[in-house]
Amino acid sequence: MAKRRKPSKPSFPANFSSDIIRWKDGDTTKANPFFILVINNIALERPLGSKNFVADMSTGSKTEKRLFTKTAEYIKKNIFGEMPGQAEKLLADSPHSPKIKFWSMYVSDVAPNGDTSLVGEDSHPLSRYVLPRQDAVVAMLAGVGMNPDIVFLVTKSSTHNLAHARGTTDDDSRGGLATTYDGAPITHRFYHKIPGMVALHTDNNKMTAAHEFGHAFSSYTNGFITDLYRDGEPQFNRKVGRPIPDSFAEYHGINYLTDKQRNSLGYDPECPTSYHPELADPTQPALMDYYHKGGMLSRHDRITKAYIMDRIVAKVSR
Repeated sequence: MAKRRKPSKPSFPANFSSDIIRWKDGDTTKANPFFILVINNIALERPLGSKNFVADMSTGSKTEKRLFTKTAEYIKKNIFGEMPGQAEKLLADSPHSPKIKFWSMYVSDVAPNGDTSLVGEDSHPLSRYVLPRQDAVVAMLAGVGMNPDIVFLVTKSSTHNLAHARGTTDDDSRGGLATTYDGAPITHRFYHKIPGMVALHTDNNKMTAAHEFGHAFSSYTNGFITDLYRDGEPQFNRKVGRPIPDSFAEYHGINYLTDKQRNSLGYDPECPTSYHPELADPTQPALMDYYHKGGMLSRHDRITKAYIMDRIVAKVSR
């Protein structure tokens, strides 16, 4: 009987050029500080799953590098709370913010193909989402010798411009900081098996990067931060049921209340099952909800912000 061959995994080219900007070096006393990386997408899979690859940010031109750098600067400012009028300071609210490493890396001198395609366009005819190609991203990171906790993948797709994230796959075989959620144990792990990743278009602005970071920094096994503008199964920041109770959840020994009104948006009568945590600002949408309607004033709800601050402590403590 012939043996079945396993599908081959993407392999990033051994030879490449790169331009690295060290925006923040973070905790230089540690070999493996909490690390956020921004990298260009060299080829797009159009659409995702088709094995049709087209050039994306691959020319190495000064114009393209400037566009990439501008996008990296936007990401850095947004997740560190540095944009004008931004209410959610996010990483800057952590006392450990100076320990976070943030670099951007423009890779060039490699061919656009399946090995260098880190982003695909959603195949749904009405969708404009760009999506991370997880296996290719993992291979790319190994190929360039980087091990970030979170990676932003920058594209300039001509047809798809909506960002999309994948959460972190924690390494649950290693240590972390233990806590509880509704009495059940969860652990903010020191290390990941697969980093959180965000596919982001160059024309994004305002609070998009901070919103997607919320997904990417959360964990599939220790609390996933989901979108609040959709109904669905319970997650760390979304619960299901009616009537809406007074208490949303216990986290880290603290009881967090519910948002019974969903601020000015109101709960959608056509999506009647889910409910959300107490807002930090009752007058503005939560950052994981329809954040565009809040402009620069959207903030994380109270329990989600506490979760992110605790995850940062774990990452800088390893």
